[in-house]
This record gives sequence, structure tokens and C-alpha cells, in this order.
Amino acid sequence: MLYRTYRPQKFSELVGLDTVKNTLLSQVKGKKTGHAYLFAGPRGTGKTTTARILAKAINCENPKSGEPGGKCSSCKQIREGRFIDLIEIDAASNRGIDDIRALREKVRLAPSSGKHKIYIIDEAHMLTEPAFNALLKTLEEPPAHAVFILATTEPHKLPDTIRSRCQRFNFERASVALIVQKLKEITKKEGAKVSDEELEEIAKAAGGGFRDAETLLEQVLTGGQKVEELVGAARLSDLGEFFEHLLNKRTSEALFFINNLYGKGVEMENLTVRILEYLRDLLLIKAGVGDELVEVGKEQYSKLCQHADAVTAPQLDNMINKFTQAYEYTSQSAIPILPLEVAVVEIAGGADEASASKPAARKPDKQKPVKPNDDQWLALMAAVKPLNHSVEALLRSCRLGKVTARTLTIQAFYDFHKEKLENPKSKTVLGAAMKQVFGRPLKLKVELTKNK
Repeated sequence: MLYRTYRPQKFSELVGLDTVKNTLLSQVKGKKTGHAYLFAGPRGTGKTTTARILAKAINCENPKSGEPGGKCSSCKQIREGRFIDLIEIDAASNRGIDDIRALREKVRLAPSSGKHKIYIIDEAHMLTEPAFNALLKTLEEPPAHAVFILATTEPHKLPDTIRSRCQRFNFERASVALIVQKLKEITKKEGAKVSDEELEEIAKAAGGGFRDAETLLEQVLTGGQKVEELVGAARLSDLGEFFEHLLNKRTSEALFFINNLYGKGVEMENLTVRILEYLRDLLLIKAGVGDELVEVGKEQYSKLCQHADAVTAPQLDNMINKFTQAYEYTSQSAIPILPLEVAVVEIAGGADEASASKPAARKPDKQKPVKPNDDQWLALMAAVKPLNHSVEALLRSCRLGKVTARTLTIQAFYDFHKEKLENPKSKTVLGAAMKQVFGRPLKLKVELTKNK
């Protein structure tokens, strides 16, 4: 595994954790290490790796300016995972009071071979309340030879009494640039060729975690997978093409783009997040802070700047709102791609920028007076929404036709809207809503219309 092969073995090898490593180096060098530490931060940001380096440093027989020498028996055994005085506990599976009581009994015993006994408790927030109480007693009166390192992704779940007895170090997500730098070093050592753009895609998909990035890179190098298929979304350059379809009102091309990815198994929630990330980059560039906050390559940044110049602030605001709404609906939709399709149609084939940027309700067209059934249409959408958000979102791009004693007609402007509404699941939802609004079961009819 690449993340194991290239796992840092010294404080100096930690990337992007300057405050953490400098403080710990200073403590080890001055022989002022604490008895309890709390390492808090997202997964894959180096908490356990740093804990192991600290264990090496305070047990090393020949430390150099706070750094572990790496050549003594303690350093070698810790690196190989066979140092008897380094005890790693997974709190997710050893979370009960009996587990902590067993720990308390053993912690009193002197180290077998090293200077200190190191207890690394991973996912510490998973411990039960009785287990925390038992651990607290040990932290209050720790043996001089024992050091506890609690690692967690959710520090707020730890009791205040535990947190107050630990030195806390926050581990932040790494920037895309730092992750790309690390991945470049790995590919160079592995003799592999991966483009800068692909490394940036991997870095973005890793969500600030080095371990996830290295795992993804390994799948590319050993499995021969394409990056865009591996990360489950489109490349940034492809999203630029998608954005141009939206901006130029090319509805069909934009729909084909997302349907093509859907057919390849891309998760629509992931794709929507990537689209929102792209729009956020445009927003930051338009706000004049792109140089500092947008983390992409030079070529891609240049393309983003072109798109930022081409889109108006109201247009961009409308796009962000539509895709945010689509993301909220996706997890509840019987048809995962539908909320995204609705957003595309509303942006690329819907109202103009001026009307889209106004939050107030649209006024009726002067040439099309308000019909008596408009209230019925609003009532129908309101009845559908709690039953199925995606069908309600679909109705917003259609309108109500004739309503007779036995039949209700919905007028759709696009073929795919008609097909989605005629889906059995959609019909079931609409049937229940129609009965609720009109007080009787009605037959549903969906027809195409070109007259908007």
C-alpha cells in the first residue's frame, strides 16, 4: 500500500502540520512531553501517523534535536509494528468499561523494553460513558511512564473532563497544492507518469486527506483505472464544457453530459457537489479572491477566469441556488438524476437571467390571463412535495392543463419530463396528491406542448 510505504517516519516529513510538528519537536527536545494528548481532525490527516512518530521520539535511544533517530531497536520495532510498549486501541470495537478497566490494570506495569508506554486510542469519541469515567481516573493520576494519545474525528463528543486533561492538537485538511506535491514525489519515486491535472483531480477527491489521496493514486497506478471513473465525477475541464452549455442555453448538450456520467455509474450527489465546487470557484474569482482561495492548476485557473468574466452575478447566483436545491432533493428522489435534470432545464432552457435573479413570485403574462385552475396547480404541487420532492421539482417545469370530472392533464415542455411523469412511481405519487386536492380519484394525462 502506497500510504504505508510512504508514511512519514519523522516530524520533518509531516506535510502541512507545521504547528503540530514544531510544538511536539520542542517538547521532545526539552523533555517536556505531556501525559495525555488529544489529536483532533478529519480522517486521513495524519493523527495516527503523528502519534507513532511521537512514540518513536520519546522512546528513541539516540534522538536528534527532538527527532527519532530511526536506527535504534525501539524505532525499528515501532516502524515494523511490533513494539510491545506501543498499544493501539480501536475504540469503535473496544469501547466498553471492561476494555478500559483492563487497560487501567496493565498501565500500572512498567514498560517492557522502552522508556515509556504509549497508548493510542483511535476514534476515542466512540467510548461509552462508563468507559470515559474509568479512563478519567487514569488520566487524573497517570503513571510517570505512560502517555495517552486520543485520536478522534469528533472531539465535541468527548466529555469536557477528558478534553481538559489533554493537550489538544488540531489536524486540518491539507490543501490541494500540498497533496499534489506529495503525490508528485510518490509518482517520481515509483517511476510512474500521471498528469498534473489528474493529480489535482485525485487531490480534490481526497477531501484534504493524504491517505485517501495515496489510496486513489495506487488504484490508478496498479489498476489502470481512469481518474474520472475512479473519483466518481467529471474532470474540471469537462465541467467547464458543461458550464458553457448552461451559459449558452444548450439544454440538450447539458442533459446528455449528465446522463452520460449517470450511465457510467457516477453518483449524482457527487456530481452535483463537483458542479457546486466549480461554481464556487467562479464566485471567488468574481469576488477578487480567486488567487488566494481557488486551488487549481494554472491552465484550469485561466479557463475559470474566462467563465467568470462571461457569467453575470445574477446568473451565477441562480445557478448556485438551483444546483443547491438539486443536491437537497437528490437523496430523496426515486430517480437520482431527475433533480439535476430539472436544474439544468430551469437554467439552460428556463427563464432569463433577470427573472431568475428575483426571488419574488412571477407575475402572470399579460397575454395569458390567470386561469381559474392556477390555485389548483399550486395546491397539487404542495400536496406532492411531502410525498416526493423530485416529482414536485419536476412539476415546477410543467403546467396544469384541463381538469375534467375524470381526468387531469399536465402539460410538459420536454419529452424527458413527459417520460418521467409517466413513470409508474410518479403516477402513484400524483394519484395520491390528486385525490387529496380534488377529493376524488382522477386519471392522469401528460401531453407535450411547445407553447410556454
